[in-house]
Amino acid sequence: YINPFIEATFEVLSEVLKTDNIKRGELFLKKGVSLTNSVSIIVGITGPANGRVIIDMDETTASEVLSKMTSTDIKSLDQIGEYERSALGELGNMIVGSAITRLYKKGYTFVLTPPTVVVGKEYEIDTPQIETLVVPMILPKGQIEVNIALKES
Repeated sequence: YINPFIEATFEVLSEVLKTDNIKRGELFLKKGVSLTNSVSIIVGITGPANGRVIIDMDETTASEVLSKMTSTDIKSLDQIGEYERSALGELGNMIVGSAITRLYKKGYTFVLTPPTVVVGKEYEIDTPQIETLVVPMILPKGQIEVNIALKES
């Protein structure tokens, strides 16, 4: 189930940021509670596997992504209002939706929850009993971590 998420993330970020200069970092696993960066987009998934995808980024990266998406100059978390949260939610929908479409073409049917956007500092997200694969995406300015936690139904 993992490769469609990696492919979709490359495709969507390349389109949104208007760059091909995106690299995948070293994959790693994490279990249980994890500290996050400053901005997280959480999308739940049900179907042949259940779990969630978290697209996690620090304040600088979120500011850069939002500035490109909204054609405004975002400099800090304080500037992230309803409109900016909606844009981040749409980024999550684009990435996870594209991955789910790829999986559908392979014969898997999944259902997504609407994205939840969390903005702040020093919060934790717990995914009990599901190991999380973290895919770091190195951008020209910053890094996004795609956290994929799925367990077969």
